[in-house]
Amino acid sequence: MLNTKVTKAVRIALAFGAASSAAFATNAVAAEGAEKVERIEVTGSRIKRVDMEGASPVEVITTAEFESQGRVSVADALQSVTSNSFGSFSPASGSGWQSQSTVSLLGAGQDRTLVLVDGKRMAGSPSLGGSAANLSAIPMAAVERIEILKDGASAIYGSDAIAGVINVILKKDYEGASFDIQVGRPEAEGADSKQMSLAFGISSDKGNITFVYDHQTRNPIFERDRDYTKKYVNDDNGDGVIVHGEETIGVSLMGATFSDKNGVMTAAANCEQLKNDVPGFVGTLGTTSGGTVCGYSYADVAANSASTQRDSVMTSMTYNLTDDLELYTRAMLSRNDSFGRYAPPAATIWNMPADHPLNELGEDGVNGHFRWYQVGNRDTNVTDYQQDYMIGLKGFFGETAEYEIAYHKAKLDYRRAGRNYLSSGGLAYNFDRVNDETPIVQGSEEWNNNLATTVYVEDQNELNHIFGGVSFAAGELEGGEIQHYIGAEYFDQELRSQYDAQSEAGLVGGSAGSSSAGERDTKAVFYEIAMPVLDNLILSAAYRYDRYSDFGSKGTPSFKVEYRPMDDLLVRGSYSKGFRAPSLNELLAAPSESHPRVIDYVKCEKNGFAPADCKAGAVSNLRNGNKNLGPEESTYINAGIVYSGFEDVGIKLDFFSLEIDNVISLITVQDLMNADYAGVLGNIESAYPGVNLDRHANGNINGLVTTRYENGSFMSRKGLDLDLSYRLDTSFGEFKFKKVTTYILEAKEDVFFGGPSQDTAGAPETPEWRSQLSVNYSIDNVAVNWTTDIVASTAEDEVLTVENNDFFYTYSNHNPTYVVHNLNTKYFTEGYGTWTLGVRNLFDKGVVLDDANRWVNYSIYGAGHIGREIFAGYNVSF
Repeated sequence: MLNTKVTKAVRIALAFGAASSAAFATNAVAAEGAEKVERIEVTGSRIKRVDMEGASPVEVITTAEFESQGRVSVADALQSVTSNSFGSFSPASGSGWQSQSTVSLLGAGQDRTLVLVDGKRMAGSPSLGGSAANLSAIPMAAVERIEILKDGASAIYGSDAIAGVINVILKKDYEGASFDIQVGRPEAEGADSKQMSLAFGISSDKGNITFVYDHQTRNPIFERDRDYTKKYVNDDNGDGVIVHGEETIGVSLMGATFSDKNGVMTAAANCEQLKNDVPGFVGTLGTTSGGTVCGYSYADVAANSASTQRDSVMTSMTYNLTDDLELYTRAMLSRNDSFGRYAPPAATIWNMPADHPLNELGEDGVNGHFRWYQVGNRDTNVTDYQQDYMIGLKGFFGETAEYEIAYHKAKLDYRRAGRNYLSSGGLAYNFDRVNDETPIVQGSEEWNNNLATTVYVEDQNELNHIFGGVSFAAGELEGGEIQHYIGAEYFDQELRSQYDAQSEAGLVGGSAGSSSAGERDTKAVFYEIAMPVLDNLILSAAYRYDRYSDFGSKGTPSFKVEYRPMDDLLVRGSYSKGFRAPSLNELLAAPSESHPRVIDYVKCEKNGFAPADCKAGAVSNLRNGNKNLGPEESTYINAGIVYSGFEDVGIKLDFFSLEIDNVISLITVQDLMNADYAGVLGNIESAYPGVNLDRHANGNINGLVTTRYENGSFMSRKGLDLDLSYRLDTSFGEFKFKKVTTYILEAKEDVFFGGPSQDTAGAPETPEWRSQLSVNYSIDNVAVNWTTDIVASTAEDEVLTVENNDFFYTYSNHNPTYVVHNLNTKYFTEGYGTWTLGVRNLFDKGVVLDDANRWVNYSIYGAGHIGREIFAGYNVSF
């Protein structure tokens, strides 16, 4: 392949974050004259092109830019981009996802953002159902750049490319050696970080070998180490009663509490004694409905952010078999260890008879909500193993044709072990022994040992992928040759989730889950064409047909236009259809129990509370998969301009509109409660058999609420992307300014499943815009980088409102705009490497607290939870 000045110009543009790579390319072409130029492949099209800017907006961010912003991992880097509006996930202690990190472009959901590595689909995390990618598995040190396609692309890449595409481009043709090390220390306790990487590369006329090793660690953050999460128990209003949830933080009613058959709660008689004798118990508390509970402070021991330790290796090789044939291979191996801690298991004994040894109420049908402190704290250790291999051939034939054949295999093996959970079998055995001739003594060492068990889960996803495609020129229009691409690919996916037998049988307290397994294969063919109708007008189209072995087939087209009325102005637009196939987890998931926090407006109304005063509480939920799910269907429209007519200035403005029908979503407990409040719960229960919410006469929930996945919701996103950049050369150094802003003009979603839809822009955790400003200054051997991340104000409160038989949320009491500054300085020595000193969250921007001084735990405010973090690093290259 020709190493032309255009290629070098593009690389320079990427390395320095230029606003318009097309401008550099244009100058290079002019300098080269009639020499043939090299085309490059840009995310969103398989047809190679000369210009980086095309019909679909693509934001290109190099590793150097992420490092200048102080980002420590691929997940950190992507979760900071403005188009990742809301809804991404970071490691959280104790959850089944505690080792996972995801991205959600336009806030449309992690399953609707496709992640590629070197243009090929990244295997989905088995812990996330096999669809969404776990960004924690990608070694930062192996990344050359990341391309973010802000357009629908199912016609090119198939399922999941609904809200956009993330394409992680790994290092290739690396020559030399480098060593990096960095340490970070927040001022607040916890979240210390370390990272180290090594990179080697050898090149010759025949090819290249590249090797990268990356190591990263971050310590956990415990609830007790932050003022807004540590235990709080106080009689704020001085009425002599501390009300659970109203006047407590970090305290659960699952201590020693009973509820009768009507749901009325009563604290155990020995609650005050437990407070004196057992660490964690806080005594008898009142409730908003007039009962009492025996509280337990999980905040004394629990971690809310999990620790992580990642070790990754990437090696790649290219070898020119002939002048026209190249062999390439890649292997990427990673291990991610994560630790999380929960308080001792909280488990309910349901429907106890009157003579049960633990039943203090003396009547049938009593539920006992206990904290089994005898077992000890629950510790969860997660180990994620990931293997990813690629081998392929690239070649040329004829005058214009290029082809590629590749085989891609990924095997993900995620293992989760939870220690010190409650064994229901051990508890039953203890009760059976109470009246033996040699009775076991409650509270003895033998009694406690019988209660403990270890839960174990293996989540596995195995992907085999075969890809083939050929590009060629055939036909000619006024603007040049017509470019074509024809390809096909085959996917074979097998997903397995295996729980230990006791958990699967429902005999473990404080945990739940069921094993499931499934497999599918997908065959796809696709075609793309680019027609240069005029010198300044290119029309493109693509069509892809996917056939799934489980749910059927789907065809998706796209149409694009690029028009350059002048050299410095690009006018572009696109229209594309997209789809998301139901994940194997959504199709085949076995019933599993969870305890989501919800707002029960019906119960509040029955107890005389206004909707605005209704507080969230935990409810027991049994979730189910649905083998009859169909695909989601989407329409994405994009229109924009790129202008580079001012020297060293770049301007990009794009409008986007995304609409998704037949959205696959879980009919949540909150959906059912909202529908119940709206008086249409019966309609949902009759339309979807097996979905059920039952109440006692007093409004309390009776037993488990059953839910499942269904098609039927609606979602839309409309907005603007604005990208401004400016480079200024002065006698005292060079300045580079860049500001990227994503405006969400509309974010419609259903108020409840199948109910009316509402624009949620500005709602809690749904900012109307996100912006990032970066200022880079360099002179001689010094570079200073300042990055500001800005999240728009969001509502603090949302209340379900009924007005003229219409149901919608009313948003109020907005939190302020959230601004975080990051600063670092680099000093480049002559032959002795580069030194870095920086501060993340320079002005120690804290978390967002509500009016009750409670933490608003949203991922968009994650920097405040870590706090101000000072870091230092060193790099040396040879």
